[in-house]
Amino acid sequence: MWLTKKWWFLIVALPIIGLCVKAGFWQLDRAHQKEDLIRALAMGESVVLTSSQMLNAMKIEGTHQVRLPVTRDISSPLLFLDNRIQGGIAGYEVFTEVTTRDGAVRLLTNLGWVPGSPLREELPSVEAPENFELKGLWVPVTESYLMVSSQPENIGNSRRVQSLTDVKVGNNFSGMILADGLLPRNAVGPAPRLGPETHYGYAVQWFLLAVVLIGMTFFFYRRGILGG
Repeated sequence: MWLTKKWWFLIVALPIIGLCVKAGFWQLDRAHQKEDLIRALAMGESVVLTSSQMLNAMKIEGTHQVRLPVTRDISSPLLFLDNRIQGGIAGYEVFTEVTTRDGAVRLLTNLGWVPGSPLREELPSVEAPENFELKGLWVPVTESYLMVSSQPENIGNSRRVQSLTDVKVGNNFSGMILADGLLPRNAVGPAPRLGPETHYGYAVQWFLLAVVLIGMTFFFYRRGILGG
């Protein structure tokens, strides 16, 4: 038996309405995730971790204040992560690898932010100590650092990258140390580029679209526009 126009309309309309509702709840979930991240970055934990506590802390979700004596791996080039904006100025977040003095933990460290050089083929000059006390915040490596391929460019003794996608530091790539006071300006870190309010706005749009489609379906049936 051939389906009537009404049944064809339902077959098409109901899945679209369902997708709109699902998209709305997904946007709400993303908003809640980013609210949690912003809250964690703002607060951190008051406990200052030692080297022996660091490995366990990295297995726990959240942020942790860190103070560790470390040694920088000077054989590895400094990584300049491109297109990091502060105060409307394009610049770089500078990364390096460090190891605790007892050799127990190897970490990816965000040294801070520097403005870009006038010439694209040059990188800013950065003085990074070899042995120092690392103070900062252990934070997750979020999607804003992994959205594209790294596209590494070797410039002098340093390397410019577009993301941290291909950067691996032992088994500890789930997070980084956001250092405090090593460069004139600290990095902002993994703060989301789109705030929670943007996702709330998208959620409202998806839910409104679902309501409109439901209203149109009810109207067509009431008026008999679709026929038998």
